Amino acid sequence: MQNDTLSAQWAGGVRDGYPDGVPCWIDTTQPDPQASAEFYGGLLGWELEDTMPAGSTGHYFVARLHGREVAAISSIAARASTRAMWNTYISVDNADETAHRVEQARGRVLAAPFDVPGAGRMAECEDPSGAGFRLWQAREHRGAQLVNAPGSWNWSNLNSPDAEDAMRFYAAVFGWEFSELDLGAGATWMVRRPGYADFLEVRNPGIRARHAAAGAPPGFTDAICWLQ
Repeated sequence: MQNDTLSAQWAGGVRDGYPDGVPCWIDTTQPDPQASAEFYGGLLGWELEDTMPAGSTGHYFVARLHGREVAAISSIAARASTRAMWNTYISVDNADETAHRVEQARGRVLAAPFDVPGAGRMAECEDPSGAGFRLWQAREHRGAQLVNAPGSWNWSNLNSPDAEDAMRFYAAVFGWEFSELDLGAGATWMVRRPGYADFLEVRNPGIRARHAAAGAPPGFTDAICWLQ
């Protein structure tokens, strides 16, 4: 049995949902999800449960740590590429309206918004450079329930061949803002979703002050990823 005691050090990573425009979930699509479940389970201490109905041709293994959902491992859909990949889902209030903004901003909607029974509504998209992401309009499934703890999701980076174009696209679709940082490893931007810090402060009081005391750059508590 897994030790379900979550130390106070990591309790700040417990989540009960995500605001619009914030990455909220990850999964990986795999040609052999059973083998991948064994690999990641052993590597990260995940407990995995196949949530697909009996008799289904595919699998969707939900991974848990300390009894909380942290990620998933899925079969590759018939329409998709056969290569394994990780997918980042971005929380949205309305998947249909956001998918429309993706197209208006010169992105592509690869799979139009559709309902996932008992979970939410999603769409599969690409930005103008071809970087994939998914939209998630939460219902019962509100995203990762534990982040920033050992064995859980910490961060998704956006690597783009055209950072200026990427900034225009994501600002138009999600309202993201960007601050260039000098990290000594090429041009890097901190990507912020204004208002996210307020959301976190309610759930993790004092988080702004702790970030500032640790020397984080201004606005870091609103940060959701890096752009490089």
